[in-house]
Amino acid sequence: MNKLHSLQHQLANASEYSEWLQTAQAIDRLTGMAQWRENNASASYPYQLLEQHVLHLERLINQTDYNALIPFVQESLHRTIGELGNKRLYQHALCGTKKLIERYLGLIVTALNAVCDNPLRDISEHDKLALFTQAEKNFGQPALMLSGGGTFGIYHLGVVHTLLAENLLPNVISGTSMGSITAGVMAVNHDHELNALFDAPEKTHYHPLKRLPLSAALKQRSLLDAKQLYQCIQANIGDVTFQEAYEKTGREVSITVSPVRSGQKPRILNHKTAPNVLIAHASKASCSVPGLFPSTTLMAKSSSGVKVPYMKSERWVDGSFATDIPRQRISRLHNVNYFIVSQANPHIVPFVSQFQQTGVTALLKDTAITSAYAQGNALLKVARRRLHKQPWRSWLDHSSFMLDQDYLGDINIHPQFPPSWYLKFMKNPSLDEFHYLLKMGERSTWPQLAMIRDQTRISRALQACIERLSIR
Repeated sequence: MNKLHSLQHQLANASEYSEWLQTAQAIDRLTGMAQWRENNASASYPYQLLEQHVLHLERLINQTDYNALIPFVQESLHRTIGELGNKRLYQHALCGTKKLIERYLGLIVTALNAVCDNPLRDISEHDKLALFTQAEKNFGQPALMLSGGGTFGIYHLGVVHTLLAENLLPNVISGTSMGSITAGVMAVNHDHELNALFDAPEKTHYHPLKRLPLSAALKQRSLLDAKQLYQCIQANIGDVTFQEAYEKTGREVSITVSPVRSGQKPRILNHKTAPNVLIAHASKASCSVPGLFPSTTLMAKSSSGVKVPYMKSERWVDGSFATDIPRQRISRLHNVNYFIVSQANPHIVPFVSQFQQTGVTALLKDTAITSAYAQGNALLKVARRRLHKQPWRSWLDHSSFMLDQDYLGDINIHPQFPPSWYLKFMKNPSLDEFHYLLKMGERSTWPQLAMIRDQTRISRALQACIERLSIR
């Protein structure tokens, strides 16, 4: 037990992923979880069916019967893939799930590459590209969703750094409020440029908060300086439109903003829905928490490159009030089937663990939390029905939207802050605090990497095959 306690202490204080993984492997061996991974049997997935499919895949690959691989891979995935994402399969061992599942996914990728890279009977290269394109459309792709969270949002940088280092960063990214700044940085920078930023994070500008004098605050009806916020965002993103950023990096980045007028729906801004909107202004709007920052007008580039108002009569505020994690809209826009959520909102983070844990205690806590949220939302709906005048109606709308959201995804990466940190979520971080948040994002992501790697493996293979076929 002393050895296990020592290893757990090493795990919690690991400075790099390689150190964390080596320690996690030692813990899995000590607790018997390494043996659990080797044993195929489990009630959580159809292991006997998977064993049969593994043997059949190996036989077809060894016989180089590539034409026969196509219908079998399609059938096999249709029958098994849903159950292989069962979260219970990743709640035992620290280093991953059953070895049989990893072996099966590896064989599927080998089969896809074999079909992609070898000639097929009666199927041209053009038809092969169409086949893979349709397969990707049917299968979907992953997305990274970055929540709001004030200063806690710096945590997202650590999540991104880890996913980038492990070649697991999705191409589809959504950011809201503070998460929109990180999303904007990713939109305008190639991988090598992001790595350069992570090598010297102290050179980034992450001091968006500046308190206004009382007279200015009363005049503006908000506590913080909007100019300071924009200077921070603009220093990190520049004057780039969504379309310009997409043409540079190919990343499909979206930012969520909420309308001030009641009755209007929140907007998802990206190169498809608002190509000429400036990302920095979209991020500024998404960060404009009512009461802290004034609402703002979006800005765009005209055909001649001049900055002009976008939807001039509309004003916008913090996107997290209405849609912190816009899963449904991102799914429709980008054919996303798997959501990796980096959740840093201080009013959500303390409860994420309860939503994901199993057992009677977790069930009771989940029930209590969900009931409290439902009752609060019901009261807000009554108030919204009875009160129609601004500004009460606007505040009631925002509060109701906040309680009526689903803040979680298929994989949820979240920090575990000590209580004292909740007093800092709206303060500019010191350099030490900045590094602390960055490292916490990395450490929170390491335990999720095995599941992310497995659950996105096929979509990544399909995308790679399409890239190869497209340039032939």
